[in-house]
Amino acid sequence: MRITKIRKINNKVIVTLEKEKLELFPSTYASFNLYINKIIEESELLEIKEENKIEGYFIYATKRLMLSSYSPKKVEEFLFKKGAKKAETKKVIEKLRKYDFLNERKMVEEIISFCDSKHYGYFRILKMLNDKEISKSEISRIKYNLKREEKEANLQIKSLQNRYKNKNEFGCKKSIYSALIRYGFDEHLSLELVNNFSNSNHKHEINVLKLDYDKAFSKYSRKYIGYELNQKVTDHLLSKGYRMNDINYVKENKKWNGLKI
Repeated sequence: MRITKIRKINNKVIVTLEKEKLELFPSTYASFNLYINKIIEESELLEIKEENKIEGYFIYATKRLMLSSYSPKKVEEFLFKKGAKKAETKKVIEKLRKYDFLNERKMVEEIISFCDSKHYGYFRILKMLNDKEISKSEISRIKYNLKREEKEANLQIKSLQNRYKNKNEFGCKKSIYSALIRYGFDEHLSLELVNNFSNSNHKHEINVLKLDYDKAFSKYSRKYIGYELNQKVTDHLLSKGYRMNDINYVKENKKWNGLKI
């Protein structure tokens, strides 16, 4: 077939043949050196069409990748939904890698950098990498670093102390420990670091205990009196992690309004 006409419309090149028209991307048009009166064999026509389809998928993928980072597996998934076949997807992936649109190692570095800025632990890093469907070979390159974990966990603890400052010492430790696990730190390391942490402010502990005592007393006095009321309040406060000596101290000083410490 002979090319009879070529014209550009927006971002496409319309190539008119004797029996059909082709809408080509400029890059496809340029790569086949097309011109008016050129004779196109059937085999070359099929090659042009296939290359143009690959270019369309490539452009679609680059637009997606400019908005967000995707692993090769994720790219394969959205290309498949777009209609690409396995062989076509493979060619697009190769092209994306060639032009550095797809770089798993760079994605891993970005995720680690983000986790460092947020003071997240090793297991949160792994979760984020798996959520992004990073290849197992790249994930296996990330090794557990105890010094790094201790440093980031201690920075988290410093921040969390302020968040839970209105809790008693036991409640504060419990909340911090739970938060460290959520942020991806090892259970044993989290427990060790939290146990090393101490409120060390006994006056604060007593003041928080006073508030909890008042709440418990108000709640249980509606149903219990005397020894039973005292036992219910005590059990409740012990369950919250208060020390018996401190509970007795607050009870003894409830003869007046407001604690004097």
